[in-house]
Parts: sequence; structure tokens; C-alpha cells
Amino acid sequence: MEKPRLLSLGADEAERGLMRWAFSRDYDVLEASGRAEAVDIARDGRAAVGIMDLCLPPSKAQGAAEGMKAVREVLSTNPLFKAVVLTDLDRREHAMRAIDIGAFDFFTKPVEIEDVRLTVRRAINTYRLQVESMGGQPGAAWPGELIGLSQPMQQVFSTVRKVAEVNIPALVRGEPGTGKETLARAAHRVSSRHSMPFVKVACDSMPENVLGAELFGRASADGLAVCKGKIDLADGGTLYLEEAGTMSLTIQKRLLDRLFSRCPEKPPPGAKACADTRVISSSTRDLRTMVRAGEFSEDLYNRLAIITLDVPPLRDRGEDVYMLAVYFLKKYSKELGKPVIGFSAGAVEAISGYSWPGNVREMENRIKRAVSFSKNSEIAAGDLFLPSGATGCVQGSLADTREAFRKRMIYEVLSRNSGNVTRTASELGISRQYLSRLIARFNIKVAR
Repeated sequence: MEKPRLLSLGADEAERGLMRWAFSRDYDVLEASGRAEAVDIARDGRAAVGIMDLCLPPSKAQGAAEGMKAVREVLSTNPLFKAVVLTDLDRREHAMRAIDIGAFDFFTKPVEIEDVRLTVRRAINTYRLQVESMGGQPGAAWPGELIGLSQPMQQVFSTVRKVAEVNIPALVRGEPGTGKETLARAAHRVSSRHSMPFVKVACDSMPENVLGAELFGRASADGLAVCKGKIDLADGGTLYLEEAGTMSLTIQKRLLDRLFSRCPEKPPPGAKACADTRVISSSTRDLRTMVRAGEFSEDLYNRLAIITLDVPPLRDRGEDVYMLAVYFLKKYSKELGKPVIGFSAGAVEAISGYSWPGNVREMENRIKRAVSFSKNSEIAAGDLFLPSGATGCVQGSLADTREAFRKRMIYEVLSRNSGNVTRTASELGISRQYLSRLIARFNIKVAR
């Protein structure tokens, strides 16, 4: 079996030698002594994870400017790259800035090799999970807004792939701003209909008579010309009904007849009687409750909801929150031409502690505004204009978060191995003795 490749970036040959000695048994270690060499390795896809020393020449004596450039350029070249950064104890703030711009984790020197080994294994697993969630090719399938490692989002990705594979209607449910349209577009993008139109109809934005003409088309006054409806425009592709629960019962009946009846209503002149259209609907309201209340057609619901996809609110997505924040920061820094490279420590805590009632849409809008008006290289907590007192629940630090990840990972692997320490240590790539110390430190108990 081919070993995973690991980038080792550092100006000190002896330190690179130590990393080579520590990791060469389990990894194909690719060494780089400078920024350009490291960027080439990442660009060529030769490594997806790297141990990167921030103290590089020519700025080694003054700080970590060159190392920060290396991290930034590597992540720009390959957004999924996992950079584990090393820095001197008195330059810890540089490591924190590296985390802000997307580094995976950091250590202060001198390092405990077993700690680094465990983090590298976690980084490799994270990278593989992200690639798998995107259909096997980094960046090939999902748009950036669908980045997510949380369990709820992994379930969403799995369902989206199923939706894409079959030519039957699907219903996307979730709170406002969770990304229902983004998911519908992703399902279309990776389906066999990807080269055909994706046609959106905002059912909640127009009165009944206008919506009817929008969906079904209309003939001109003289009856000679025809204005095609969105159903016909989506022929061969996907029709996306946004907020389907706002349609009147009259429109629902016509839609049921036009799309799902063997004897559909007569279309306008020039329009097809039966359009080859795949329907994806979305709703923030519970359509089942509306059916029971007589507000939504049961027949139409049963046809639209053959597959259902529930999008989790952002507050339930754990580790995805900060990943999305970094994505939007990079997106709008580039689009708006602003030299904003990260978040301050206070902003990181604010982002992590806020409940985001407006979900992904609220986060995108707040970060876009913050980048637009920023005059600094970092976004501060105040730039986000979060409601007063909204982040008071934040506790602990980035180090606490890392410890929590480590504890959870050990617990999950130990549970999977029925408490067998030897097998768990082997799977994690650390020594049995070190794993035993971590189990004691975290007070982990697993039934054998």
C-alpha cells in the first residue's frame, strides 16, 4: 500500500532530519527548505499535509513573515491542504495568525513528536474525508459553501449524492439561510443533467397569476406567439421550486397536472405537453403539517417528497462554523481586492460563540460587510457587528478546542477497537505508551 505523502518545510536541516526520522516509517516525507519549493509540492499535489516551520529565511531572525507567506500561498494553491505549523515559544502569536488564515494546527518548539504524529494522522483523515465528501476530486463537485466536516453535513453530502444519482423529485427542508438552493444546485451539478438548464422559480416572490404564467407560460394576445414557462425552459434539466409551500392550492393542482399527470393540461401553443424536467423543491415550512391543515395538496407532496434532504442549521454544525468563516473571508478579500488575511483572536471567539440565527446567509453577509469596510489586515470582533452579548457563551481557547478534538478522536478510535489500546495506538500512529498517557490525562473510559 502506498504511503501518504507528507511535506516537511524548514530551514534547519537537522530539524528536517528529525522529522524525516520520526515520520518516514509511515509517510513518504518530501522535504523543502524554502517557500517556493513548498508551494511547488502543494501545487503539484505531491502532498496534502505538511509540517511547516514558520521561521524561514530571509525573515528568520526578525519573525515569521516568510513562513506566513508560505502557509498563505500553499493554502491558496490547494485550499484543502492541511498545514501543521511550528513556531518558537516566544512567537506563538504567529502560529495563531496562521490558524486564522487556514492552518490546520500549531505547535511551539521544542515539540513532542508523538503529539505532532497524532495531529498529522488527524490531518490526513480530515483531508481524506473532505475529498470523499466531494466525490473523490478536491474542488470538483461541491461549491465552497458546502465545505463541512461535521456529522450532520456528512449526512447531507451522502444524501445529495443519492439525489444526484436518481431522476426523481426531491424536497430540501431547512431554516432560512441554511443553503437549500446551494444544495439543489450541487445535486444538479453532479447529476447526469448537469449540462442542461437549472431553472429557479421563487414561488414566494410573486402573486398567483404571475406565478402561473411564470411556471406554465402564456400565449400572446393574438394567440400566435408563446412565452414559454419555466417548466418548459427546464426541459432536460432541473426545475427548482423555492419555497414550494407558498403556492396556492390552484397552482398546486395545475403543477400536479402538468408535471405528474398522464393527461396533462393543454399547454400554450408551441409548448411541450410533457416536459422532461427533474423537480427539486425547498421549503422552510413543514409541508406535512400544511397537508394536515388542508393548505397543501397531499398528492403533490407525495410526488415532490420522494426523497427528502434536511439541511442542518449552522449552530448544529460544530467545526464547520470557522471553516465557513475562513472561506467567506478568502472569497470576499479576493473579490473586493482587500488585503484582509485573517481574523483576530477576539473575532475567532465571537464567530465560534455566536448562534448564527440567520445561518450561512447571515455569516456570509456579515463577513462580506466586514471585509468591505476593513482598513486592517485582520477582521476584529467589532467588525462583525454581532448583537451585544451574543457571544458570552464562549469558553476556553484554541488550545482547549484542540484538546477536545484530540480527546474525541481517541475515544472514537478506542471505542471502535473495543478498548484495545495496542490496536488503537497502531491506528492512530502513536506509541502504546503515549496513548496510555493520553487516556489517563483525558480520563477516557471505554467498556471492553
